[in-house]
Amino acid sequence: MKTRILLADDHEILLDSLTDSINFSEFLEVVCTAKNGLEVLEKLAIYDVDVLVCDMQMPQMDGIATVLQVRQHYPHLKILMLSMLEETHLIEQAIQAGALGYVLKKAKKAELEKAILAVANGGRCFGNEIVEILNIAEPVRENLPYMLSAREIEVLKLIALENSSVEIAAKLNISLNTVESHRKSIYQKLHLKNLAGAVRFALDHKLID
Repeated sequence: MKTRILLADDHEILLDSLTDSINFSEFLEVVCTAKNGLEVLEKLAIYDVDVLVCDMQMPQMDGIATVLQVRQHYPHLKILMLSMLEETHLIEQAIQAGALGYVLKKAKKAELEKAILAVANGGRCFGNEIVEILNIAEPVRENLPYMLSAREIEVLKLIALENSSVEIAAKLNISLNTVESHRKSIYQKLHLKNLAGAVRFALDHKLID
């Protein structure tokens, strides 16, 4: 039996294209679509689905709000986020809200299919670039007052040493967008406002000499 999917995205052309692409799989079937979070709830009241594949940016009710509502009313439904957004804090919000996976829209078809099937079976699955962005691993350095990932600590060190985002990307072999995403997440978690604050924090916690 195919995995039954509710696909939610506010861009009609992309919605149609994704529907066709997913339905081409021998394991997956899009049984209904929605263009916003309110439509998602309406469709769930009518259709029996296994997985909600949901965009982050939608009118009337965005992806995070939709996930929270779905988890409240349909706690057993599996949710996968499919989005263009790469910001660390947004990805973490989606996971905290109850999404089991997160894949970027630029991912290849095989990667999306793998993620849907993994989530449908109760697992967690993140696209290759999401793994890079989050650097999914155990938090390190227990003396830090906020939980930073290993990658965020690496980025913070380089920021504190006054490396530019371009230089950090080259040294860590990651994209410039990923660096900026880490920078934003670090500044938010540590309540930093500028480079001076990052340097002071790194010195106080002996991340740099």
